Amino acid sequence: MHYLKKYSGIFLFIFLAFLPVGCDRQTGTDVSDNDIPPSVPSSLSVYSASDGEVIIEWKANIESDVKGYHIYRRTKHTESVKIYFTENDFYFDDSLNYDTTYFYKITAVNIENKESGFTSEVSANPINRFRPSRPGFIRINARNWPNEISIYLNWQRNYETDIAGYNIYRSSSSSFTADSNSFIDFTQNINFRDTLNLSFYTSYYYKIKAVDKGDLLSDESSEVEDLILEIPEVIFPEDNSDINFFDEVILKAVKVPATYRVGLQTNMFFGEIWSTEVESSVVDDTLRIAFDNPPRLSINTTYYWRVITYSGYSTEPNSVSDLFNFTLRE
Repeated sequence: MHYLKKYSGIFLFIFLAFLPVGCDRQTGTDVSDNDIPPSVPSSLSVYSASDGEVIIEWKANIESDVKGYHIYRRTKHTESVKIYFTENDFYFDDSLNYDTTYFYKITAVNIENKESGFTSEVSANPINRFRPSRPGFIRINARNWPNEISIYLNWQRNYETDIAGYNIYRSSSSSFTADSNSFIDFTQNINFRDTLNLSFYTSYYYKIKAVDKGDLLSDESSEVEDLILEIPEVIFPEDNSDINFFDEVILKAVKVPATYRVGLQTNMFFGEIWSTEVESSVVDDTLRIAFDNPPRLSINTTYYWRVITYSGYSTEPNSVSDLFNFTLRE
């Protein structure tokens, strides 16, 4: 008994000394004390402020467990509220009022959602300083479609966040000036459908200006043009006709050079089985379009077809006919 007591301390020391050490065991040198909130971020400042936009920046915290920053904002007439969380060391605020002063402060937040104290406030007044950039990538499509005669415009949205909308200008003369004499409408969208007093075969020219919320205007855009074409008159095959074998479609061409597309389908809604596209300089005269490499057609079957024209100013259809039909007989 005395022998065991005498050496029991030695046995315990040897046992503990040879216990395996887990590879996931953490030491005091690499464990963050997450009960302590992060330090207050430093060097908060206003990077820029104009045209309804404010950018603030600060020096990122050095603590390894900081996951980001809460942004707080107020005005002279409102209390400070949290408006955003960011992992960056800057924040871009937009869609602001030109005549309002905004006050900002931030806090740091760690992975345990402990939040630092507030920084001192910085303030900014995003007054309207600069004109918008001019609209770009304008596309035009004159349309003589079923139940629609119009000229459709669309363009790329301006990058500025204080854009109120766009002024649309039109003329029947090229290289015109976009001013009050050529102004036709204003839109808040990035597309516009013109239906005002349009005529066939008249070239219409358009320009666009962006307008900001302070009524500053951009430079005028580049000019685009198009004209509305009539629907070609069908000569053969006549609508609702019975025909036998045929090898061409005959139309009366429109009054300007154009591209024609003829498509044949098995029903009124879909099922196109043949099409061809022909660019032609024939104007206001008979135009014959070959029925080349036709599919096998069935006797006593009704087929549907239509004619589409392209003006050359757009990849979209210009005039689109109603759907014609014929029945193939022996």
